[in-house]
Amino acid sequence: MFRVFRHYLCRSSVFLAACDVVLLCVLFNTFGRVVAPDSTPVTALAMALAAVVGMASVGLYNRKNLFLIHQVVSRALVVLPLVLVAIVGSVGVHDWLFPEAAVPGFALLGVVGLTGFFPVAVGLRRTFIAAVDRLEGLRRRVAVIGAGRHADRLDELSRALDGRTFSVAAVVEPGQFTTTAAFVDFCQRRRIDEVVVAGAERADLPLDDLLQCKLGGVEVTPYLTFWERETGQVDLDAVSPSWLVFCDGFRGGALRAAVKRGFDIAAAAALLVASLPLTLVVALLIRLESPGPVFYRQERVGLGGRRFAILKFRSMRQDAERAGPQWAAQNDARVTRVGAVIRTLRIDEIPQAINVLRGEMSFVGPRPERPVFVDALRQSIAWYDERHRVKPGITGWAQINYPYGATEEDARNKLAYDLYYVKNASIFLDVVILLQTAKVVLWREGAR
Repeated sequence: MFRVFRHYLCRSSVFLAACDVVLLCVLFNTFGRVVAPDSTPVTALAMALAAVVGMASVGLYNRKNLFLIHQVVSRALVVLPLVLVAIVGSVGVHDWLFPEAAVPGFALLGVVGLTGFFPVAVGLRRTFIAAVDRLEGLRRRVAVIGAGRHADRLDELSRALDGRTFSVAAVVEPGQFTTTAAFVDFCQRRRIDEVVVAGAERADLPLDDLLQCKLGGVEVTPYLTFWERETGQVDLDAVSPSWLVFCDGFRGGALRAAVKRGFDIAAAAALLVASLPLTLVVALLIRLESPGPVFYRQERVGLGGRRFAILKFRSMRQDAERAGPQWAAQNDARVTRVGAVIRTLRIDEIPQAINVLRGEMSFVGPRPERPVFVDALRQSIAWYDERHRVKPGITGWAQINYPYGATEEDARNKLAYDLYYVKNASIFLDVVILLQTAKVVLWREGAR
């Protein structure tokens, strides 16, 4: 039971966020009752939710940040203003709904002062997680069936993660145990929590052994599913046509499409309205700095391989591609001074909301590439065209998990994340991506 607790505490972002909501709600409500006895739990819940949304937006629930205390505290400081606004706003709504139980000014000042301890509390929370994670007896122990490249990759992944989420306790060859009882006894003695089937043909698998382990509470997982769960990406070298067809995912349908389209329209409209003052200033600065149009139109490949003209604020000189199409480079000399700022802050991508309203793009999805690059990449990278099964997006899973890519190897690595998104696309995942896009802007992750 303790291993299960550690597994969710140290691996599940949703579980961790839910724990934070409960803890913050209890703290805010307890303190609120002391300074304002007539306050309601609804106010505390609103403040807790706002704080957790803010923490998610700066990447505090990313697994790679869970164990880096300096990252946790620095990002908590960034989200602190949001917590303060949430407190003041929640109290204001509370006083409007319940004027007879209005929160006194001194009480509000006390609650605001309490938030100064917020980064410290978050840091202590993550310190506790790191302490639990270091307990060897609670580590999730994995047995791998099958040797070869897949087994080696799992071992490399475990070492890269310092064994935080799992450790490879044993590698077993198919047919190594002559009886089911021997294999089950082996798993019990090694305290195996999960068996990963990697690099073995189905005909060679010890199915009776695996079934007995599964009935005994040991999780049995295919290699691709395990890799996807632990890394948030797809292992392109292990993908097969049958896996694409029969795996759990890659779902569509009219209802999903309608919900997605409604979400896109609402998000794109909100972005255009909220950013209107900023976009007017940016447009003026672009015109003042260099000759040429304010907007830049460029052909990209979208859903089903169809081409469309993407809209962006112009961030390069007008003659930037006189030598032909080329990848953007770090510290690209073609970028203007205004362009460097708007590219870093991703402001140049705001006009793509118009592409979303037109139905050419989605708010969340794989980034659309230029036809000349797509033609080359589909020849050299297997499954590259699968990313065109969904509409391209302004932001996406690859953008928040991988830095800006300007080489064929980068395109391949990003495809591993794009296929994960195509396979698991949902409104919930879209919301998670939108929230975490803030960290890409604030920490300049991937901007060029």
